Amino acid sequence: MQNLSVTEYEGIRVLTSKQLAEAYGTTPDVIGYNYRYNKERYKEGKHYIMIEKQALREYKITNVEIQRSLPKISKLYLWTEKGALLHAKSLNTDKAWEVYDYLVDFYFRVKNEVVLAEKSEPEKRKSGRAVVDVPENADMQKAIQDVRKYLNALDVIMIEYNVYRCEENFQNLKRNLDIIWLGLGRKIVDLMGMEPQVIIKEGY
Repeated sequence: MQNLSVTEYEGIRVLTSKQLAEAYGTTPDVIGYNYRYNKERYKEGKHYIMIEKQALREYKITNVEIQRSLPKISKLYLWTEKGALLHAKSLNTDKAWEVYDYLVDFYFRVKNEVVLAEKSEPEKRKSGRAVVDVPENADMQKAIQDVRKYLNALDVIMIEYNVYRCEENFQNLKRNLDIIWLGLGRKIVDLMGMEPQVIIKEGY
């Protein structure tokens, strides 16, 4: 469990069905069956996020691990903390409950704890100056991370572009490159359209 890789979607920590199954000691088929059998209990946006089509293609391009482990899926279910709880209830095994406690304490909560720790840090100085709040502006930080994901994906695809391959694979690679540069352009435009707040920051 200590090696569980972090999966995020739009700044929210989530788990794929594959990750959840491996953690709970079951299979993705069982996770899917439990969802379908209790579908009325699962609310999209609260217990899970489902992405498909263009959104899925873009997400896979900017998340190499998802692209590697789930290359042929047409829909991707991402389970939130509350979704993980419903699956633990469906499985109702000692291992599932043990793992769920771990997920709550060390996976889903860790990001919030970092933010709380930063906010609770005592004042070090009484003086400061006016600066823009980009480093602590949550919306701008997310936008910056989105741009960096596309830049990382662009770097990877440039390496792949520069090797021998059959014409069909090359055409697929070109389509992926087209998706990346269009997505990168949108993310940069989004970032440039944001205006940071001016705050008084101590120590500067």
